[in-house]
Amino acid sequence: MTATLDRRDRAPRTGPPAVEVAGVSKVFGSGTDAVVALDGVDLTVAPGEFVCLLGASGCGKSTLLNLVAGLDQPTSGTVAAGTARPAVMFQEAALLPWLTAGRNVELPLRLAGVGRQRRKERAQELLGLVRLEGQADKRPHELSGGMRQRVALARALAAATGTAGSGATEVQPGVLLMDEPFGALDAITRDFLQAELLRVWEATGTTILFVTHDVRESVRLAERVVLLSSRPGRVVREWGTGEDTDAEELHDHITSELREVISAHGR
Repeated sequence: MTATLDRRDRAPRTGPPAVEVAGVSKVFGSGTDAVVALDGVDLTVAPGEFVCLLGASGCGKSTLLNLVAGLDQPTSGTVAAGTARPAVMFQEAALLPWLTAGRNVELPLRLAGVGRQRRKERAQELLGLVRLEGQADKRPHELSGGMRQRVALARALAAATGTAGSGATEVQPGVLLMDEPFGALDAITRDFLQAELLRVWEATGTTILFVTHDVRESVRLAERVVLLSSRPGRVVREWGTGEDTDAEELHDHITSELREVISAHGR
């Protein structure tokens, strides 16, 4: 069974939203072949908040994430992110095999124009943050699957947080979009990386929007769980988590709601 993690209640966040989705619909195709993936979705994520998007396969979770990332455009409605460059982490690590772990982490910083010395230092910091000290010179094939995902996490954090300029040392918390990043891993590795992600989130203040179809994962990780209906995806319910939350009771309640959503789609 997944270990229970201590969750501290947090003070309300202030400032403009890190992510704001208003009345968003997304239609693929046209005419009789049109598929409505999302319909009238509203979602606001506060700076530093950890939100899980939960729903059955095909409900539009990944589509919504792609819209927030700017990889696609909504058919109607608006999407705004409080950072110029949200970072995306997928189920596959997708590391460049000819680059070392350190150089993979440096890549988004290099593309952002960060100077060589500063990006090397930042890559070392981030590899240390994900507990891969001493692994910067290893290539992806020399690392385990879990280690490769930690490199991918460090690279995503480099893209999400960045720096305030090529010569600057200030790190700016950003937005990290995660599309079932642990789905392909074995249970033990997944359990470990979930705990690592929470630790990294606490340390960096990064805003996280995390897609999953796993109820237990969503309850364990998120401050807020948002349930999407089956296609077309609409926000059905949402739940907050905190130190007074009974995780098992919440898990059972969300599971019941998810089953209802799935069965309603089949009727």
